Amino acid sequence: MENKEEKTFTTTPYQLEFMAEDELISIVPNFSMPQLHLISMKLGPFHPNVPVKVPIWLALVLKKRRQCRIQPPVWLSVDFLEDKFLKETEDDRSFEYLPYHYMEIATLLLAGAPDDIRLSSSLRSFLEDIWNRRAAKVRDGLLGLKAGTAGVKLNNLSAMELNKIRPFIITAMDKFFNF
Repeated sequence: MENKEEKTFTTTPYQLEFMAEDELISIVPNFSMPQLHLISMKLGPFHPNVPVKVPIWLALVLKKRRQCRIQPPVWLSVDFLEDKFLKETEDDRSFEYLPYHYMEIATLLLAGAPDDIRLSSSLRSFLEDIWNRRAAKVRDGLLGLKAGTAGVKLNNLSAMELNKIRPFIITAMDKFFNF
């Protein structure tokens, strides 16, 4: 029977997406509205064709209502991701910096605003390649621990990548401290 405590070690991908929805993104509204006063922040004012930063959740709601165009982040471009993939492939010991919620944000934007993102099929391909390359690096690093390596450097991992290895790391640390 599975230990109930082990179930609390990971966060679901849906929960990670929910957290990523608070990240700010630029939109170009096609409506006018005075500044919004929310509990956690002030947004706007909104004027047609004037870019403004809003949380992703609001950008997606406005996009669904056809009240804005979403401007993808700089890192969500084929050139940027191709460069990151090449750097990930060149260096087996470290991870290239990407936004903490890069996979969740890309998934949300590619699903909710595909017409605002250029070359979406190429982006999906590069995102998958980067994900697979980084997962292989993590796997190789953790297998190195089993083989006697003193440590592994896991810098610049994203929320989704950390979540994937969290159960293993926590179990390993528990065993280490209980030894």
